[in-house]
Amino acid sequence: MDEQLVAQVQNLDQQGRSAKAIARTLGVNLADVVGVLNGAVKIAAPGRGEPRCWVNAGWSRSVDLEGAPQWTGLDPGAFDAEEGQGLVTVLVAADSARSTKAQVAGFLLDVWCLGVKNALPPEPMSPSRLNAYRQAYFSAYERHVQVPAELVRALVFGAAAYAHEIGFDPEADFEAAAAVLGEPSDPCPIRFGREGKPFYVNGPYDDPEAIVRTLRRTVGVDGFHHAVAFPEQPRRRLFRSRR
Repeated sequence: MDEQLVAQVQNLDQQGRSAKAIARTLGVNLADVVGVLNGAVKIAAPGRGEPRCWVNAGWSRSVDLEGAPQWTGLDPGAFDAEEGQGLVTVLVAADSARSTKAQVAGFLLDVWCLGVKNALPPEPMSPSRLNAYRQAYFSAYERHVQVPAELVRALVFGAAAYAHEIGFDPEADFEAAAAVLGEPSDPCPIRFGREGKPFYVNGPYDDPEAIVRTLRRTVGVDGFHHAVAFPEQPRRRLFRSRR
């Protein structure tokens, strides 16, 4: 992207336009816009140069943290009676040195099978709007908790890599949303799947037959488990902002 386009992106960002709106206005790739916006990202807390990240309480019940004991105490819902459901909801806010607005992105992870089920590309939000949005975003859960960006990178990129290995790629907005997190660190210390195998629970927007066919092809008939979710307990989608 040349200097003139970079300046145009920055100008539209100062006007409060979302990354998707900027890309549409200028006719450029969304990932390029996100790259420009993140070029000046500086975070004050919890660690310099890191985005702020939140996950739903109870997230750790759906993954294996044997290789990441440093994160076992970061889940206030770890000892709740309910078992893990395989879904982890993530919100990320990257603060800009050029604006009071943060670039906010979100992910819905199926850490047992499909990886990144939904991704919300970055959108600029003021501190007050981010606070209200975060409460609504996690409203389906009793609690949510702020966690280190390193942990969220492991969850997001690790879940995406695990799903890719068994035949499933992230949804279309993943690349743009993931840009706020930076680069993944390898190897990922978190283990995905359930009891060593992919475990597929269908959601209301899935094509279960196609997914099961893919699993049979990639891991074999005995290489995975699957179940049908009850209609009254649909697997959720991400809360989207309404401006």
